Amino acid sequence: MKFKLTIGAFIGFVALAVSIFFAAVVAVIDYRVTSKLDGVLWTVPAKIYSRPLELAEGFNFNKNNLIKELEMLSYKKVSNPQRPGQFSFSKNELKIFLRGYMDQKPGFFSLSYEDSQIKSIKNQLGISEDLIKLEPTVIGGMYPSHMEDRVLLNWPEVPQILVDTILSVEDQNFFNHYGVSLKSISRAFLRNIQAGEVEQGGSTITQQLAKSLFFSSEQTIRRKVMEAIASLLIELHYSKEEILLAYINDVFLAQSGKRAIHGFGMGAQHFFGTSINNLATDQIALLVGMLKGPSLYNPRRNPNNAAERRNLVLGVLNRSNKISDSQLEALKSKELGIATPNYRTETKHPAFHDIVRLELQKNFDERELRTLGLAIETNLDPVLQESLERNLSDTKTQLIKKYGSKLSELEGAAVAVDISNGEVRAVVGSTEPYSYGFNRSINAIRPIGSLVKPFIYLTALNQYEDYTLTTILDDSKFSMVSGGKVWEPDNFDKKFHGQIPLHVALWQSYNIASARLGLDIGFEAVEEMFSKLGIQKEVPNYPSLFIGSFELSPYQAIQAYQTIAADGFYSPLRSIRQIKDTKGEIEFLYPYSIEQKIRPEPIALLKFAMQQTFERGTARGYTKKKIKSWNAGGKTGTSDDQRDSWFIGFAGDLLVLVWLGFDDNRQTPLTGRTGAFQVWKNFINEINPVKTDKTSLSRIEYFWTDMQDGQLSGERCKNSLLVPFIKGTEPKVIPNVRKTCSNKNRRSTESVVDKLKEVFEGGEG
Repeated sequence: MKFKLTIGAFIGFVALAVSIFFAAVVAVIDYRVTSKLDGVLWTVPAKIYSRPLELAEGFNFNKNNLIKELEMLSYKKVSNPQRPGQFSFSKNELKIFLRGYMDQKPGFFSLSYEDSQIKSIKNQLGISEDLIKLEPTVIGGMYPSHMEDRVLLNWPEVPQILVDTILSVEDQNFFNHYGVSLKSISRAFLRNIQAGEVEQGGSTITQQLAKSLFFSSEQTIRRKVMEAIASLLIELHYSKEEILLAYINDVFLAQSGKRAIHGFGMGAQHFFGTSINNLATDQIALLVGMLKGPSLYNPRRNPNNAAERRNLVLGVLNRSNKISDSQLEALKSKELGIATPNYRTETKHPAFHDIVRLELQKNFDERELRTLGLAIETNLDPVLQESLERNLSDTKTQLIKKYGSKLSELEGAAVAVDISNGEVRAVVGSTEPYSYGFNRSINAIRPIGSLVKPFIYLTALNQYEDYTLTTILDDSKFSMVSGGKVWEPDNFDKKFHGQIPLHVALWQSYNIASARLGLDIGFEAVEEMFSKLGIQKEVPNYPSLFIGSFELSPYQAIQAYQTIAADGFYSPLRSIRQIKDTKGEIEFLYPYSIEQKIRPEPIALLKFAMQQTFERGTARGYTKKKIKSWNAGGKTGTSDDQRDSWFIGFAGDLLVLVWLGFDDNRQTPLTGRTGAFQVWKNFINEINPVKTDKTSLSRIEYFWTDMQDGQLSGERCKNSLLVPFIKGTEPKVIPNVRKTCSNKNRRSTESVVDKLKEVFEGGEG
């Protein structure tokens, strides 16, 4: 009797212990379930986007550039656009079926244009629209350490066809079970035997979610039991809609490099380049079908497998009465329609990405950028970015062919900005633009050579009562003591040019004349001008400053020139427009900031001289007809011993800077003209900048002057050039030797003056 009691007590103790252990396990699982599902379930990286292209009535566009951007967005050219992501071009009409973006609804639109200017925009009903917006391209993200990438969907954003397809394929009894369904397991087993392949899974959606969130993929009885317990607890705490939404946002669909693609929202963007709401039934079927084997059914790697799996899912929808027999046959015959990948790497344009990060760090910490799912809308123009990257690399290849393998390690950087507002359109930090590491656009601090000279000349022209474009400068040999040493500047051509007008000295980039001018106006005045141009750096007090021994990064240099190109209006360069949260609401806005720092008249004189760089100066020979219609001007720069090759130029609405050199600072065979200018020229020719509206300055008048002595001349006189002056500063006397030729065809001269005023007084350069 005593023995039986002992055994009974033992069995009771064991049962109690098992019960306590089981209860503890359930409690632990319950805690894990509720803490994760009630808290921040996923870390969602911030996404960085290009600017959305806005097309409006009166907008001037480049047809080739627009087609390139549409192709980048995976729009397909067809004869008659009938579904999102299609377009057609005729002689005077663009037809496009937009996918939709933020406040831009999807739909068909027709744009009529003439001479590259949009005349009207009409929707499918023939109603006029003021503006349409193309969705931006994704250029990168701020990824968490586990590199999961997803776009979170809210329940109203989930299309019904997605729900129907998931339930038909994965869990037909989802709304009638409590997390585990023996019926589903049995039905799936029988259905798969009948089909001769895996059509349906036996695990419920709740089990699949539990496995994904809490457990490994090991096939053990212990894991299955734990999974079942977790599934029951999830069902106990959460509604069916909450469970299904969590599943929709969590499923793994693909691996893209180091980036893991999770959720149907991200899957739609990754494979089709659009939001989930814009997908057709066949595209939804493809994504759902991939759940069975994300690698095996990846449409980019295994298109045949993907098509077969999609068609199988469509068959399930047909048997579930979600689509008709005729719809089934039509959908099965369609192409997969996979978009071109948006990512070369995790970050598409690393140099531009660096600029964005620097701006973000002023207002956001790293954790916010990696977890909150922020949408960062930048000012990047994807067509300009791609063109600038390619032309920098291609020009290097051309230079290697010309100068030999000694240029194989040549590096470079380039920046393009919108003149009017300082928006950064493109940034390249290396001749291998997709490589990570040293970003030369912001980190290469190099002597800018003759790029400094326009700053010096502008300082003088700003004192317009003392200096004009025809003020005579001395380009004869001179020396002085500086820092205890004799300083004796020399010209690049090793010649002296005597007495020459100021504008000639600038577009010919003469060192000696520039050094004398800088010494005449003084360091204090130059330093003040540097500050007005946005150069936040101490200006050295030594004379070699005036001919280029001053160091800036390409990004710093173009900031200074932006003020010049914008007629004296300073705008801080900015890469970001705005930041939105996961609900599409603006989290942070980066507003325009424009301040007039310099009067427009001295700027107009300087820009005239920089325009002459193409006509007669260090970039002469660039005879493209559009150079005048763009109101283009520029400046070459070559540092000592040709260690750095620079060019900066404005054309139409763009200001573009290029630098070439070696990282170890050794000598190159390149000048500003033979190196950096070639990149600039190739890029500008390709992208064909938009012409800007011209404005006139009432205080600017034009006079024929002699390019040797700067005195008044005439159209028919030898060496004459039509030069702008601020009213009252022009030369007053015509030398006797030129009185005859200066009086010929005065009316003709006046008409020429009027025409040239239109050219040279363009407001945006």
